[in-house]
Amino acid sequence: MAYLATLFGLLMTLPLGWFGSYNLTPSRRFIFPIARLITMGFRAVHEMIWAIIFVSILGFGMLPGVIALTFFCTGFASKLLAEEIEVIDMGQVEAIRSTGANLFQVMVYGVFPQIRVAFTGIAIYTWDVAFRAATVVGFFGAGGMGWYLKRNVLQIETERVAAILFSIIILVLISEIISAMTRSRVMKMK
Repeated sequence: MAYLATLFGLLMTLPLGWFGSYNLTPSRRFIFPIARLITMGFRAVHEMIWAIIFVSILGFGMLPGVIALTFFCTGFASKLLAEEIEVIDMGQVEAIRSTGANLFQVMVYGVFPQIRVAFTGIAIYTWDVAFRAATVVGFFGAGGMGWYLKRNVLQIETERVAAILFSIIILVLISEIISAMTRSRVMKMK
């Protein structure tokens, strides 16, 4: 759930971060406020509330969990990406624009090289947070380990609860190790 939610959330983050950055939005009057409103809307509602909403609409399972975590990841990462774009060196962007580049080329050649390390860090951190949130979202019926944890807690299956908690702790430790290794590689890219 966390992997899919992070993937979908980051795909939605790219246009929202671009349109939500004041210095590079195609329209400061129309597109910028809409992008910021969407980002704030996603961020304003906690992932547990998103999970409850989507479980009540779609029923129990992983689909509501993926959608809830996607909304969470989108709101979380879009704000961070927009802020990173707002502090880039506009000299490089102007140099690309002066060659006659279109908006997409400006983003690919003028903006992305400046934010690639930050975006990679945002992506890793978003996945890390979504991975931990997946258990809590599952506790509300949105699938994943949290669903099994809740079911076994309600049935007073202490051995199974202990096994699930141990599994969650091991998975979180593994995700932390993978996240730390990826971060160190990204820092070497600078």
